[in-house]
Amino acid sequence: MLEFLGMQYEQEFGLSVAIARPYNAYGPRDQFDPERSHVIPALIRKAVDSGGGEFPVWGNGEASRAFVYVDDFARGLIEVAARHPKADPVNIGADEEVAIRHLAEMIADLTFELTGKQPRPVFDPSAPTGQPRRNCDTTKARAVLDYVTREPLKDGLRKTIKWHLNR
Repeated sequence: MLEFLGMQYEQEFGLSVAIARPYNAYGPRDQFDPERSHVIPALIRKAVDSGGGEFPVWGNGEASRAFVYVDDFARGLIEVAARHPKADPVNIGADEEVAIRHLAEMIADLTFELTGKQPRPVFDPSAPTGQPRRNCDTTKARAVLDYVTREPLKDGLRKTIKWHLNR
């Protein structure tokens, strides 16, 4: 609805409107509260809290997602606002798609690297898994803004886990 309203304000009043559509952002200062967190902070918290034991992961791990690190996300928002002030949505996301199984294993390995305790993800196929695949098309962001993410998933996860451990 906000996109529609932005388009109407641009059409009727000539207001410059930039529309950025964020996809699966994560990073330091994320919401790690188990009642409200998204997948990455939830998995990080579970891995760290396991103390090197098992931690639960919803689903069978086959669903896939693409995650954009907070610095890339912020840069994308600024680029859309500065260089594409049109009521024409631009997706801000990453092209690096990962299966939840691989994500959970990567978080477990990075947690071990940073704490010396090796957590082990245990998948629960009876729990909700969400959509089988969730990614966005970043073609317009590349074409219009020359925008691509810079932070590889593994590096962003390492920074996020470090932040969580040190807070």
